[in-house]
Amino acid sequence: MGKLNRPGILEIITNWPEGENFGLTDEEQEQVTRAEEAPPYNQLPAEETHYALFTDGSCRIVGMNRKWKAAVWSPTRQVAEATEGEGGSSQLAELKAVQLALDIAEREG
Repeated sequence: MGKLNRPGILEIITNWPEGENFGLTDEEQEQVTRAEEAPPYNQLPAEETHYALFTDGSCRIVGMNRKWKAAVWSPTRQVAEATEGEGGSSQLAELKAVQLALDIAEREG
């Protein structure tokens, strides 16, 4: 979750068909907004580049096992963090990378 003095995740992100409310009340439905894509890194204001983190995740098969790796790169601090595990997919690895980025943002926040 973002803090008021810096960017963060501030919107509810949904992706459902137009007109479908999935049991939400009218009040809950009004709170739903669509996320907007951020500008490219090289077009961010200088004060916002400090908060940018790049993520990546991948999975490979080794013998009979799937092994995944997830990483986060901070271009302003020139630091990378990574984690890895077994039994997941590339989608899980991407999710783990985002989770790691959120952990980093919370730790530095």
